[in-house]
Amino acid sequence: MSLQWFEDHKLPADLSLVVFKRNGEEFFRHSGKWLYPLLALQDYLLANHVEVDELLLHDRITGRAAAALTILMGFKTVKADILSELAIPLFEKHGVHYYCEERVARITCQTEHLITPSMDLAAIYAFITERIAKN
Repeated sequence: MSLQWFEDHKLPADLSLVVFKRNGEEFFRHSGKWLYPLLALQDYLLANHVEVDELLLHDRITGRAAAALTILMGFKTVKADILSELAIPLFEKHGVHYYCEERVARITCQTEHLITPSMDLAAIYAFITERIAKN
């Protein structure tokens, strides 16, 4: 099945993340900021025992932290309106097919600056959860 519809998809202005089934049916949506939409998605998937093999994730902005969360959840096809060049090596290393509207050197987010290239997925996840716990 062609995913041209997914590559061409535009996020509504009030949403920051939408997940679809391969047939185009919307599965999950969120309008939060920072990494909270991905964390809410993770909670939903775990609570409902959902396998993500056939799901497609469209995120407004994807940096290294978002890429790590996406990979840890098991997504293999993603789209970002804005994709950090720093997220691309993570996607490529883990076999994630990605689309984007715009590629940038890095996103303007403190988290993007604090995560180092030497951090693996587990370290990035631990860093994210530690930041949340401090707030």
